[in-house]
Amino acid sequence: MAVASKAQIDPGSLIAYGTVAAVLVYVLVLPLVRFALHPYASTARALKGPPIRHWLAGSWSADVYTNGRVAHEVQQAVDDYGPVCAVTTLGRKTTIILGDHKAANKVFMQTPYARSQLRVSILRRHVGRGLLTEEGETHRRQRKVANPAFTANAVLDMGPIFQQKTALFMDRLHRHVAADGANAAEFGTLKNIAHDFQKVTLDIIGKAGFGYEFNSLTNEGETTALQEVITASMGLVSTGTLYSALRIFLDKPVTALGRLLRVKEQVELDQHWKSMEKLCLDIVQRAKEDAQREDSSTTARDVLSLMVRSNVSPDVKPSQRMSIAELMHTIPVLLAAGHETTSSTLSFVCHELFKDANGARVQQRIRSELQQDAGAAAQGWVEDAAQLNSLPYLEAVVRETLRLCGPIRRMSRDAPCDDVIPLSRPITLRDGTKTDRIQVSKGQGIEFPVQYMNTCEELWGPDGKVFRPERWLSEGHKYHDGSNDMDPSVNELKGVYSHLLTFGAGSQMCIGYRLAILEMKYILASLLSSYELLPPNLPGEPPVQMGYLTPITAYPVVQGEEAKGPAMPLRLRPIAASA
Repeated sequence: MAVASKAQIDPGSLIAYGTVAAVLVYVLVLPLVRFALHPYASTARALKGPPIRHWLAGSWSADVYTNGRVAHEVQQAVDDYGPVCAVTTLGRKTTIILGDHKAANKVFMQTPYARSQLRVSILRRHVGRGLLTEEGETHRRQRKVANPAFTANAVLDMGPIFQQKTALFMDRLHRHVAADGANAAEFGTLKNIAHDFQKVTLDIIGKAGFGYEFNSLTNEGETTALQEVITASMGLVSTGTLYSALRIFLDKPVTALGRLLRVKEQVELDQHWKSMEKLCLDIVQRAKEDAQREDSSTTARDVLSLMVRSNVSPDVKPSQRMSIAELMHTIPVLLAAGHETTSSTLSFVCHELFKDANGARVQQRIRSELQQDAGAAAQGWVEDAAQLNSLPYLEAVVRETLRLCGPIRRMSRDAPCDDVIPLSRPITLRDGTKTDRIQVSKGQGIEFPVQYMNTCEELWGPDGKVFRPERWLSEGHKYHDGSNDMDPSVNELKGVYSHLLTFGAGSQMCIGYRLAILEMKYILASLLSSYELLPPNLPGEPPVQMGYLTPITAYPVVQGEEAKGPAMPLRLRPIAASA
């Protein structure tokens, strides 16, 4: 009997094994190779920037992404390497930092780039598919329906809501100060006003946004069902766990696996979302019922109600209308965009107003303008939103606030195609050559350092980092100081509000900017009419050091007490006592 000396190789098996090996290489090996080489393959490597310090987090330490300090690192990169540089971010993705207004005009206005997909995927888990997260035709369709709810007249019609809620806010402060007795008149009453701003802005956006009463100003210690699920959901945006990091970075596969394995964090997030959708559906149904009433005098004027009516108007084709789900997602979008952002900005401006003599002078000028208006007008700013909007110095203060300490410190975009982005000024590359344009590849991540662009001394003059509302006044105003050192390149960006990037620009600019501005004016005007804002420390005590964190948008914190969350301690002294 003959015995085979060598094993025979089955050609079919060879093909099968080869196919499996090829699939493994494609699915596992090639992505790992791309992951390892990505920072070095990018054309952005020609730009100056920091080295890679972490295998996954890139140029920064891993905890930067969980402790709300990405904006700080972006600013540090600009300080170290210039306004146009490159960093390696989470997932070893090379990101170009573009602190240039001409470049911003290209990206936001001429060839609109999409929002960063990483940030979009994070937001979609918590606010759904609305104006904050959608792109292209879907975004245009939703915006067409929403536009009538955010016109100048529509926002002015919401004035009574702002008045009512601001009055409750002031009643709350008055009670707190009154309880302090004579001490308030001499030293002012200590208050962490950030918490009060959170309450009044929540109540305003609830009523003006979708006709909902949170009643956080009056029901101390109590929360509504919607407030509970929104707070719980946003608390799971980034928990600092490994699962949270993987979910943010890898998105759908990790989410699906988390649901399959019943990961507690994922289960809680899904439960919160289901509860929120049920509550939001009830609110939308009530808005639809209101829209069907024939008596227009009783029709609600909140944003959601106006959108529901716009959605069924003859001006909107049936194919262009928003679905029930999209209308439902409008509610968490309004809360995300119109609550914490406004409350944090109010806290930031309070810090500017009490931290030094310049702030005290600005306080007095606002107060003087408000008093003159109330005395001269038949119906002053308290009752007339249009009158409040017409006060030039208050307008200048709000503009300067949004320039110097707005809630948006950075904006991320992804290139939709291979492109060339022009620059206002030439930059020097790593090899010593100069260029006045940047080549980008499709998918290239771009980060705009908004804080730098709004405050850079080269662009805004030697006092670019100083709170000076007078820079916005016209020559005829009595407080106009005759100086405006703004560089012409700032005008390269035709922003929606004073050439600032705070509200964005182009087709994706913040649609609710008028609402936010009027809300800030009502609260600031009411606060400064009644109280002088003083530092939290008494004479002889060390000053309280303030900082900020930016998990998504910026909010103020006391340095060393970041874990306590948003804070703005100050002292409120009644005007009658300080006059």
